[in-house]
Amino acid sequence: MSAPLTLVPPLRAGAAPLSLADLEAVGRAEVRAHLAAVATTTTAGRPMVGVSLTRAADITPEPIAWLWGGWLARGKVHLIAGAPGTGKTTLGLSFAAVLTRGGHWPDGTAAPLADVAMWSGEDTPADVLVPRLIAAGANPARVHLVSGFTTERGARAFDPATDIAALAVRLARMDPPPALLIVDPLVSAVTGDSHKNAEVRSALQPLVDLAAAHGVAVLGVSHFSKGTQGRDPTERVTGSLAFGALARVVLATAKLPEEHGGGCILVRAKSNLGPDAGGFGYHLDLAA
Repeated sequence: MSAPLTLVPPLRAGAAPLSLADLEAVGRAEVRAHLAAVATTTTAGRPMVGVSLTRAADITPEPIAWLWGGWLARGKVHLIAGAPGTGKTTLGLSFAAVLTRGGHWPDGTAAPLADVAMWSGEDTPADVLVPRLIAAGANPARVHLVSGFTTERGARAFDPATDIAALAVRLARMDPPPALLIVDPLVSAVTGDSHKNAEVRSALQPLVDLAAAHGVAVLGVSHFSKGTQGRDPTERVTGSLAFGALARVVLATAKLPEEHGGGCILVRAKSNLGPDAGGFGYHLDLAA
C-alpha cells in the first residue's frame, strides 16, 4: 500500500489535479484549498475558464419591460405564426407603425415612441415593405431595414444564420437602439436542421443574447405546418418544437369563417411572461 499523500508544502496553484487515491488520502479542507487555488490560477495572465455562479440574493428583481403590455416585451424573443394569407408580416409592420409614431396598441394602451429594425428574406423593400409601412402609418425615418453585409471582400446579402452577432454590434451603435427587431422568416436564422431541437436552440441563441443585451423585443415570423389543424398552435409552428419553446411569447394568426364574421384573429397562444389568452380581430385591406 502506498503511503498517504503529504501536503507539505500545500499544493501550489497550477499543480496537477489530484487522483482518486489522493482524494482518499487527504482531508476535505486540503482538497477544498487545492480546488480554490486551481480555480484562481492564471495562464499567461488570463483567468482560467470555469463556471460562474451568482447568488440569487445578489440579483435585484426587475419587472418585465413591456412595449405592449402582455404582448411584446423588451429583451425577449417572440414568435408570430399562422397559415398563409393571414398577414403575419403585415401585422409586424403594423406593430412597427405603432412604435414609430408613438401610437396606440389594439387594446387602446399608448406605445412608446421608438425605432424599429427589420430583416426580411421574403419581401423586397421598395415595392412591398416600404409601401406597407406607409399604408400602416409608420414613420419611415424610424424604420431601419437590414439591407446587406459588408466584408473585406465586398458586399453580400445579410445572413441571419451567421451575421446576428454583427447585427448586435451595429444596433449597439444606434442611440437609442431600436425597441423592436423583426426577423422574417425566423427559420432563416438556423444554420443546421430546423427540425432538430438542439440545433434550433443553438442557432437562435445569438438572437436571445441580442435581445437581452440591448433590451430589444425580437419578433420572429413563421408559418404553420400543413396538416396540423386541431393541434396546439405552438406545436403547429414549422420546424422543431424548440421554436415555440424558446420564444417567451407566441402569437398565432388565423382566418375566421364567413359565418363567424370573416376577417382574421390574432391570439396569444403562449406566454411565459404573463397571461396566455385573449386576442383581437383584424381585417386585411388593400391600399391604393
